[in-house]
Amino acid sequence: MFFNDPNNTLKYAKIEQERRFLLRSIPEDMPGDEDFIRIVDCYITGTRLRLRRMESPRGDALVFKLGQKYRPPDFKDHQTIMTNLYLNKTEYKVLEALGGLTLAKRRYPYIRGEYQYAIDVFENTLSGLITAEIEGVSVVDLTAIPVPGFAIKEVTGNPAFNGANLAGLTGVGLNKILSAHGIK
Repeated sequence: MFFNDPNNTLKYAKIEQERRFLLRSIPEDMPGDEDFIRIVDCYITGTRLRLRRMESPRGDALVFKLGQKYRPPDFKDHQTIMTNLYLNKTEYKVLEALGGLTLAKRRYPYIRGEYQYAIDVFENTLSGLITAEIEGVSVVDLTAIPVPGFAIKEVTGNPAFNGANLAGLTGVGLNKILSAHGIK
């Protein structure tokens, strides 16, 4: 089993537990439009690596990261292995030259009742796509959270909604996915 790996696979990684939901629109009671972090992800071609730049609403770069996120075959839909390496601007620029598929989104904090969500509003060719994510400390805690009323449906296990697949979509591809879920 993965956790008994003698090579110590998880030494620098963490198990991330999250659920993802598809939204038709931003929740009506969400605070103003200026409280967000802009995220630009580049999925490096031929790898499981993601280069991430996080920016303020004014466009100032705040954080640069190189990450690896994947789901081993024996994991549940809401579990992944995540490893992050924080970079300086020079390191980021060197890795950015490798190229890959890119997506951009604005991430808003959103609290509904006792739960804190991250609302992602996608940009450019993914404009019109809005998702919400919630992380849990334990499987029991996470699975006990009901699908929020502001969501259309849960898409946690749907590979069409993972970042690398979304980054490769055209507007036509996104429209097909959204239409299949009742969003025109």
